[in-house]
Amino acid sequence: MTTKQTAPGRQGTRHGTATRSAGKRTAARLVQAARELLTTEPLEHFSMRAVADRAGVGLANLQYYFPRREDLARALYLDVGDRYAAAYGDCLKTAPKDPVERFRTILRWNLHDITTKSTRQFFIQLWTLLGSIDGFDGKYLRELYAIDIAQLSEHLGAIHPAADGEDIYRRATVIAAMIEGLLLLVSDVEHDADRKQALLDEAMSAALAIALSETRPVPDDCV
Repeated sequence: MTTKQTAPGRQGTRHGTATRSAGKRTAARLVQAARELLTTEPLEHFSMRAVADRAGVGLANLQYYFPRREDLARALYLDVGDRYAAAYGDCLKTAPKDPVERFRTILRWNLHDITTKSTRQFFIQLWTLLGSIDGFDGKYLRELYAIDIAQLSEHLGAIHPAADGEDIYRRATVIAAMIEGLLLLVSDVEHDADRKQALLDEAMSAALAIALSETRPVPDDCV
């Protein structure tokens, strides 16, 4: 089974610079510093020099690994994909083997994650950063969410092993869009625990309805 969109390849660091263990550690430290800046500081404080300072290296050292802001930004969203894959793996260690329950576990983790202030600040600022780099044509955002959609598609495919790849892709895309939209809006009810939980419960029900509905092609007159 294949999906319509695949995650971008591993790019970002200058070719050959992070192949040795020391280079990989340095590159990872630089990405961590960039992630921390987006999570804790206003976006106007984000710069290549600020990332280098936070990582404790010189600007030239940062640019050796990431010559352009685009390279660092790509490394950032590839790191997001790695971190979410690792988080999914951790939460699935104790999940039942049933694919529906495993997908429910992933949804529950995502819906909790978007309620945290650090996650909201990181993604909102990352979206703006990526847009400022590609002229807001959405190229880097599409690459970022291709990773998310591919990960969700893998687990949806386990629920519907005979489904067409396009069907799985549509479901994963709509669920990803719903989660990211809630990331922006859940703060409206942040200080009302009952309303927030009701919103998250509704989101869980809606996502599961999309995930579990009967597989079928989209009619031509709906395209």
